[in-house]
Amino acid sequence: MKLVFRVTSSQRLIFVEQAIEQMLAFRQRSWWQAEAGGVLLGRHLLDTNDVVVDEVTTPQKSDRRSRFGFFRSKKHSTIAQSRWSEEASTVAYLGLWHTHPEPDPTPSGVDRQDWKQALSKDIFHGDMLFFPIVGIERIRVWAMTTNGAFFELKEEEKDG
Repeated sequence: MKLVFRVTSSQRLIFVEQAIEQMLAFRQRSWWQAEAGGVLLGRHLLDTNDVVVDEVTTPQKSDRRSRFGFFRSKKHSTIAQSRWSEEASTVAYLGLWHTHPEPDPTPSGVDRQDWKQALSKDIFHGDMLFFPIVGIERIRVWAMTTNGAFFELKEEEKDG
C-alpha cells in the first residue's frame, strides 16, 4: 500500500508503505492517546518532479505530547542529519507530520505557525515542505512554499 498525492500537474508526493505504517501506528483512536509526530524523510526522484517519503521519525522521549498538542524536540533533526550522513547525502528532509484526535483532520493556527517557522528556519531542498496530519480515519496533506503559498494536496485514486 502506498499513498499518492498530487502536488502540481507535473509533481506527486508518494508515501511508501513503511512511512504510512510508521505514522498510522500513532493514530489517536482512544481518548487517552496523546498527539505524536516527527519529520518526513525521503528523496526527490531524478528525471521526474516526484517526491517520495521513504520513512518518518517517530515520537522521541524528549518530545512534549498531550491529547491536543505536540512539541517536536531537536532529536528529530539529529536523526534526520544522521540519516543524511548514513545514506551518502541522499535522504532529504521533506516536512513535518503529526496526529490529530479527529476523524478528518484540519490544521490549527498553531500548526500553521509551526509550518511557517519550519519553512523559514529549516534547511531543505526545493521550494516547499509537506505537512501530513494523521487523523483517526484519514491522512490529509498540506504544502507550504517558500513564497508563502499554502494549499492542500489531493489524494489520487487508489489503483484497483
